[in-house]
Amino acid sequence: MGISEGNRIRAVYFMVFCCTAAWLPIMADFLKERGMSGLQTSAILSTTPIIMFAVQPFYGVLADRIGPKRCLLFSTLLAGLSYLLYLSQGGFWYLLGITVVMSVFYNALQPLLDTLALGLAERDPSFNYGNLRIAGAAGWSFTGIINGYCIEALDTSVIFVLSAISMFLAFGLALLLAGAKTEAAAVQTAKASPKEVFANRRLLLFLLMVVLVSMGGTTIWNFYSLYMKENGATASLVGFGLSFQGLCELPLFFFAARIIGRFGLRPTLLFTLFALALRMLLYYLVSNPKAAIAIELLHGVSWSLFWVVCVEHVNSMVREEWRATGQSLLYAAYFGAGAILGNFWTGWLADTGMKIGGIFLLNAGLVAGVAVVAWLGGIGREKAA
Repeated sequence: MGISEGNRIRAVYFMVFCCTAAWLPIMADFLKERGMSGLQTSAILSTTPIIMFAVQPFYGVLADRIGPKRCLLFSTLLAGLSYLLYLSQGGFWYLLGITVVMSVFYNALQPLLDTLALGLAERDPSFNYGNLRIAGAAGWSFTGIINGYCIEALDTSVIFVLSAISMFLAFGLALLLAGAKTEAAAVQTAKASPKEVFANRRLLLFLLMVVLVSMGGTTIWNFYSLYMKENGATASLVGFGLSFQGLCELPLFFFAARIIGRFGLRPTLLFTLFALALRMLLYYLVSNPKAAIAIELLHGVSWSLFWVVCVEHVNSMVREEWRATGQSLLYAAYFGAGAILGNFWTGWLADTGMKIGGIFLLNAGLVAGVAVVAWLGGIGREKAA
């Protein structure tokens, strides 16, 4: 009995998020160990989102033209090779250059997978985005624990060995995907223009909200390890916290379609925004690292459910032939523009001597304000008939 296309996509999701969990949450620690200042750390951390913002929309158009599977194959292979370059010694400019190269290929992975998942869900009603994307949460959880123990046994640079291995495995699994565009779909896309996507005012307003939410939430993604260590956590406890985040994602990804169907997209969106604000407020209030692990119970609601809402809503606002472009713009907004602002905001405040916990308090206020504006402004509302 052959492996279904859904399980093949899940397998690639799993390996891609093993890679992400290996390097992303620990990158700030790695850079600090290499002697980078707060602003240098922010500059390097912001390279990936800058490339996401500058390149990803065009990458999405390319994927819509030639097919997401082809783009996924060379992206996984070249990203895997680029991680190995971090194992050589070098200063700020060396690390910055490697990160530019890596980011060009790494950034494409998740939007391409989301495009393939949405396409399968449209063809086969037994699948939905959430129950495919759930494998990524499992990969994040699996790697979180391994990462902490490997770092303690070896050193921080081991994160790039794990990342490279994950990417090479993702490349092998991606070879098994169907994912090719039909000739009719390719011709239709070639004759159309992506300008309609970039001129969609409802879409652009929604993406602006996503940028602001990301600006506040980026501190969690890139500085969580530093927050935990400020409060006395070991590397293994940080790894456990990251793993627990992944476990908390699993039920929310699995039930996301039912939750959105039951309560509606807009109420679900607002609920996730207030949950994120509450989560960051609790980070500020809690100084015991073991007690802080319990805050991750909000991760599934504040991240997983939020992201499914974003993916589904953007997908509803673009035509099928521009699905990859729409998802690329979403990633450019959250992991691009928002992450750039969030990294420099956090790095600048850290250089003033503010602890990461205090930065979380400011970010909680930002996200709560965005939630109120979204509520009053009707953001996330379904298109009128």
